[in-house]
Amino acid sequence: MEMTFFFILFIAAHQFQLLLLQNYMNLRGKKHWFPLNLIKIPHGEMTVDDVMLSLQWDLPPSAVWKSIQNTSSPAQSTASLEHPQAQYCMGDTLDVRVDMRDHSGRPKTHGGDFILARIHSPNLQASAAGAVTDLRNGSYRVRFTLLWPGEVQVSVLLMHSSEAVQALWRSRQLNYKKITHKGAFVNGSKTETSECGFQLNASKSLCEYKDERDGESYSCYTPPTLPCHSIDTISSFNTPGSALTKEEALLFNRNNIGVKIKNHFGNVNVSNCSVGQNEMDRNCVQRINPSIPCGYYWRNQWSSLYCKTGSFFTLESINRCLKGKTLYLMGDSTVRQWIEYLIKIQKEFHSFLNSVKGISSIQFVNPKEEYSIQWKLHNYPWISSYKNKPSDSSYISRNLDAIGAEGEDTVVVIAVGQHFRAYPLELFVRRLLSLRRAIQRLQARSPGTRIFIKLENTRELSSEPERFSDWHGHLQNLAQRKVFGDLQVGFVDAWEMTVAANTFVIHPDPTIIASEVAEFLSRLCHTPQDTSAIFHLSSDSFLQSLLHF
Repeated sequence: MEMTFFFILFIAAHQFQLLLLQNYMNLRGKKHWFPLNLIKIPHGEMTVDDVMLSLQWDLPPSAVWKSIQNTSSPAQSTASLEHPQAQYCMGDTLDVRVDMRDHSGRPKTHGGDFILARIHSPNLQASAAGAVTDLRNGSYRVRFTLLWPGEVQVSVLLMHSSEAVQALWRSRQLNYKKITHKGAFVNGSKTETSECGFQLNASKSLCEYKDERDGESYSCYTPPTLPCHSIDTISSFNTPGSALTKEEALLFNRNNIGVKIKNHFGNVNVSNCSVGQNEMDRNCVQRINPSIPCGYYWRNQWSSLYCKTGSFFTLESINRCLKGKTLYLMGDSTVRQWIEYLIKIQKEFHSFLNSVKGISSIQFVNPKEEYSIQWKLHNYPWISSYKNKPSDSSYISRNLDAIGAEGEDTVVVIAVGQHFRAYPLELFVRRLLSLRRAIQRLQARSPGTRIFIKLENTRELSSEPERFSDWHGHLQNLAQRKVFGDLQVGFVDAWEMTVAANTFVIHPDPTIIASEVAEFLSRLCHTPQDTSAIFHLSSDSFLQSLLHF
């Protein structure tokens, strides 16, 4: 009887989930506010609809506004401490409540604002990101962990109002035309050009470039006389025009992006409340969905809360970790910075290194330490000032397939996203799912191969927000966690690291890159089967906060 009851309950739950999925399919393009990301849709192979469904809770609500006066105003909004304490100790949680108001001072009654937050101590070159929770009623809770002693400042930035986020989402889903691509076809001294893209006019003659297995494709209008295979380079530029209304465009003036919300409290003084030092040995763990913070900056270097990063800022430790390994870096120029950094620090000490550099690939061999690193750019789309050669690029899924059963001395880092922000989100999700299948194939034939996903970092606030806003990057990072979260992969959270550092540059400076590489190496060479990381903790409460992450 009891088993029958639970079987009936299981079937009912399953049917309820299928009903929700059908509801999503019927409502695509409409806004509804049931927390769908909390539901696990049963599936064998993950689909685009599975991923899009999981992101519904993070999409902006549909709210009607008539003028900019009705939109969220950082000047009228406030940040205040929840449950203020007489004393704050290292390891304590600091909760800040943000109450949004419009430009007329009226309280907002719905969520959807894009907010970033951090704590920092400039004199100590220390900082950490905060976790923002949308309460869906016009208020937000930002939670920080106090990780160092001294005077700590709190900074909460309104990146975009909820109304601006609505406009970004509507514009993003409209079409593929925000970027124009031009293909150059060459035969001897003759050159012809034509437009390339994902959705061209099918009634015209097209050159189609397809990967049938993975469903990847783009096309160019057939040039006047030259054959399709003569394509040599593809260039890109922003398509003139905008999908925004005049009122919406005002929301993206530079003085409306990334504006600090005023605090109704002063700086927070954090004490070292413990009598002595506590020490704890912990295995470094791969965190699939780490809570914020997963680390912090101290003296301008990243300190992970899960792995010991400190030693990986030295050349000796870097070489020791990479010794005997083959490291494949696959993706955009933000991970190309890793190999450029690793080459640069080596060349300061050695003259025997071999490296070959190009626009689409870089190869580097250290014969003394017996390791090699290769970076290769992902395939189309490219949004770049360079002219990219299709013949020099391949899909990452194909590059993963080319790796044999090489074992634990083979390491892969994948970084995609920045070149996809200007296109509908489904396009990016399809690319992620292609990568997911390739990762599964690689792990099936080579279980020891280590794979890492580098999440997107923040970029310039002035860089065409309709196309490249960090809100697009935030949404794409959520999609990456959904697609890869149940696989045996590690994440390098470049997003949290650049938010904590308050840097908004698509190519962060070498200090940030050194910290990203140190975070990666700490996960690569400090595993549960290897050396444990040792954390020096400064209060019992901090110890408890780590035990319950």
